[in-house]
Amino acid sequence: FMQSLKSRGLLQYNSHQKRWVWNEDITRGEEITNNVLHLLSSKMNGLSDNVQTLLKAMACFGTSTNESVIGYLSESAAYSGVRNGLEGALHDGYIEKDGEGYLKFVHDKVR
Repeated sequence: FMQSLKSRGLLQYNSHQKRWVWNEDITRGEEITNNVLHLLSSKMNGLSDNVQTLLKAMACFGTSTNESVIGYLSESAAYSGVRNGLEGALHDGYIEKDGEGYLKFVHDKVR
C-alpha cells in the first residue's frame, strides 16, 4: 500500500526536512486493503501489454518457464512483444531468472 501511495505521488520524501510527507486528507480517503491479490491485480492491470502477455504466457507453463520458450514465442506474430515484456517483468520484480535459464514467478499470486 505504501509503495502504491509513493508511486502515485501521494507519499514523498522531503530531503530538506529529512522525513516522509503526505496530504493527510487525500491519503485518508484512499482505500487501504489487506487483500494482496486485489492490490497486485490492480497494479498488474496497469502494466504494458507486452508484460501482461508475457505473464499470461508464462502462467500457461506453471511456476517456471525456460527462457528459450520465451524466445520461441517471440518469433510468432501473436507474441512478438514478449521479449520486451520479459525485460519489463524482470525490472518490475514479477519474475526472476535462476542460474539454469529458467524464469519463475516471484510470488504464487502473480501466476
